[in-house]
Amino acid sequence: MTRILNANIKKFIGAKYERIPKTLAVWAILLFALRSSEIKIEIAPIVVWLTTIFLTIYGFVQVLSSDDTIDSLRGQLMLPENPAKFHTAFFLSVALYTLLTKSGLLMVIYFAVSKFQLSAVIGFVLCFIVSGIVVYPLTFHSEKRGTRYRYIKHTRRSFTFYLLRYLMNNRKYIANTAAVWAFGSVFAVLIGKDAPSDFLPVGFALMCLNTPLGILLSSDRALYRQIKLLPGQTAGVLFPYALFITIINMIACVVYLTVWKVMIGSFLPIMILFAALFSIVSAGLTVVLEIKFPLLDWKVESDLWHHPRKYIVPGIMVVLAFSITF
Repeated sequence: MTRILNANIKKFIGAKYERIPKTLAVWAILLFALRSSEIKIEIAPIVVWLTTIFLTIYGFVQVLSSDDTIDSLRGQLMLPENPAKFHTAFFLSVALYTLLTKSGLLMVIYFAVSKFQLSAVIGFVLCFIVSGIVVYPLTFHSEKRGTRYRYIKHTRRSFTFYLLRYLMNNRKYIANTAAVWAFGSVFAVLIGKDAPSDFLPVGFALMCLNTPLGILLSSDRALYRQIKLLPGQTAGVLFPYALFITIINMIACVVYLTVWKVMIGSFLPIMILFAALFSIVSAGLTVVLEIKFPLLDWKVESDLWHHPRKYIVPGIMVVLAFSITF
């Protein structure tokens, strides 16, 4: 049991457990910053409990459904380990990772901005443990549910087909994209009530944030290595990759403009050109980051989803949006 626990903690946290002091340092800085700002929000215990359940379930599902985790499990299950001890050790390692990366941050914010209530803390601990115990057996599996095309030919059709299968075999990526579009639609309504249509480009910048497509090569290190060795990368891989993201971005911007038209009113025709411009530029920047600065040193696939690099492109686009607006 100790062997499995140590192996997985090192996989999730780092070989020298370096993630623990880094996370604690971030928590301390955040706690100090929020307390210094004197922000006070009354958070009811029930809100803490429900949020804890959501974050815990989300964290466990994200880790246990990762292809990287499943690949690791295949080797570990071949070891002569008692099943009960194995699952106890693996559960504890996933729980620690989820606590450090997701659920624990909730308590830091709670302590910083809300009045302390013992029931909220006790409920947090119970909800975290119970949620993990319930979701673990429902999510744990050691077989991949979809087949990816890891090996491709350097043709546009081949890589485009790979991109389509990539999304269809990972429904959570589609759900993430839909969530971004929903957020953008709400943003359109909110900003439209208080700001003129000149602020529409800011919405375009947000709608072009697509984490799944932005980490496609980083999430599949074998595919990245193969692409780097392929001749004709620009024609066979990079161009269809950029074109695919451009089309997805354009669809997102059309959704955004449609909601604006229905809920707010008309907008200048030039905004359609701005939507196309933002879609193309953000797609190009995303592909450049992936091929030139890939994220290949991640421990768990969920690390990619929260890496600060994903905010570079939308950050640049927001600056561009404000430069157009003003």
